[in-house]
Amino acid sequence: MFTFDFLDARHGDCFLVRWGAPDQRVMLVDGGPGGVYEDSLRDRLTHLAPGGDGAPRIDVVCLSHVDDDHAAGLLRLLAEIRRARREELPDPFDVTRLWFNSVEELVDRRTPGLSASVQPLVDQALTNSGAVKASYGQGRAIRDEATALGLAGNPLFGGPLTEGAETTLDDLHVTVVAPDDVALEKLEKRWREAKKRRDPDVITAAYTDRSVPNLSSIVLLLRHDGRTALLTGDARGDRILAGLRAGGLLTDSEPLHVDLLKLPHHGSERNVERDFFESVHADHYVVSADGVKHHHPHEDTLRWLVESRDEDDEYVIHLTNDIAFATDALTDLRAERNFEVDVRPSTDPALVIEVGDRR
Repeated sequence: MFTFDFLDARHGDCFLVRWGAPDQRVMLVDGGPGGVYEDSLRDRLTHLAPGGDGAPRIDVVCLSHVDDDHAAGLLRLLAEIRRARREELPDPFDVTRLWFNSVEELVDRRTPGLSASVQPLVDQALTNSGAVKASYGQGRAIRDEATALGLAGNPLFGGPLTEGAETTLDDLHVTVVAPDDVALEKLEKRWREAKKRRDPDVITAAYTDRSVPNLSSIVLLLRHDGRTALLTGDARGDRILAGLRAGGLLTDSEPLHVDLLKLPHHGSERNVERDFFESVHADHYVVSADGVKHHHPHEDTLRWLVESRDEDDEYVIHLTNDIAFATDALTDLRAERNFEVDVRPSTDPALVIEVGDRR
């Protein structure tokens, strides 16, 4: 069994990966923006199988990158566990490990000590900018919660999750496709510039312009029992393809085929181009978005996806919310094609996909 539960994360990401039987394992990827934890994620987690202490077990929590629409729910989860411990109550959830690249780790990977030298400027930016507080501030808070809970250090990886790193979690094989050196270089460049200019506005600009944090997004290729899933966070398509090629997972002879592909950055046309979909084919394409805060998924993205496939190819495009402009675009694109569209009913807490079946 290899199953994905995509919750209504509104304009963000939040989903569970479940595998193995009869002792089912669980990975939680991202936690959505504010309100998602209280509205749906917490309840979903309470129904997981218990761990050794009787609390619902989460084998790994993974934060793809520091951004409010991915991080807020995870911060609430970790804070609730820590609050229970302070009050000498049982842990509400049994979280075994946390995978998360803090900005400090990524900056220091290329230049040890750089993050500490820039920290006073970061602190100023935190005070002056809501964007920095919402993103970097949450990342720092998650780092601190992880340390307090004994979850720091990216267990099984022993350091930042970057291109080429691999591990096996029970019988789930995990390959890190991104971030790569190009992304880390761009991140480091911003911090070096801030240090040189002694200007907190450089840090603020890095968080106002989401392209730099998004370049740092963790991309995972999961493999279990002959099934595969490519989880892309908000990474850019060209960096995903570069990581797949560097790992020998993608060649020029034919597209990489995966059972499930979560579209990068909620289907934004700014993160992918046509060649991304020509290079990666899937049986299940998933768009996590609501079309409200941002125009996601963009019609161009959907068109590139569909036009990358042969007319008689069978696959499913899943939407976590009913988005009128997206479903209208897909209705037009379905003419004389065999793909299906699956939209999470508003009454269902999650869109559940078991890979291996097209529906």
